[in-house]
Amino acid sequence: MHDAHFHMSDPLLKYSLKGIVNASSPEEYNRLREYDYIVSAGIHPWYVDCTEYDAMLPCLEKADMIGEIGLDNTWCSTDLTLQKNIFEKQLKLACKLHKPVILHLKGMEKEAYSYICKYPNTYIVHWHSSKEMIQEYIDLGCYFTIGPSIEIDEAVNEVCRKCPLDKLLLESDGIEAIAWAYGCKEEDVSYLDALTKSIGAISKIKNMPFAEMEIQLDKNFYEIEKKTR
Repeated sequence: MHDAHFHMSDPLLKYSLKGIVNASSPEEYNRLREYDYIVSAGIHPWYVDCTEYDAMLPCLEKADMIGEIGLDNTWCSTDLTLQKNIFEKQLKLACKLHKPVILHLKGMEKEAYSYICKYPNTYIVHWHSSKEMIQEYIDLGCYFTIGPSIEIDEAVNEVCRKCPLDKLLLESDGIEAIAWAYGCKEEDVSYLDALTKSIGAISKIKNMPFAEMEIQLDKNFYEIEKKTR
């Protein structure tokens, strides 16, 4: 089992799963380097107006991956021109340094697609919960992390159905995100049970035995891990 996308959280850092943990500030990055995870660093579109690119640059250069980065006109009100500027700077750097990228896409899937087409790379689309542009991102060879809302979100179901088996990854997005997806309190979340539940849902959609699906998902994760070395 793995967790291909989560954020710094003391309850999660105690687990020994293979995973990709995301840092959105120099302070988070410096702390996360102490742990045995793949560490990604990036200026999230929610924080483009409070995180300086030059301050984050040393972390971007040292990190195993770049992310999560992207465009969002749905869950935040940060300036879109600034979002696009910071997004493209990070894409350009990731391409230059040959670092895989984790994408945050919300409401601006078409706009983000036009940017990433200019910078060939390994891209991971994080918890894609839109029916927009699924095939276009698949055609670019993107990986997709499946979030904990898979059993209740038809768009996430469709992503899972359409995505090639060797491009699927498992993610929690953290305890807070699981609680949001399940409509429960954070203290009621069982992290490992949530990941197991997602594997079961993916197995059902792909008509594949649970044990075989878990092996396949981990195999996909190891392919990403190799790209960070």
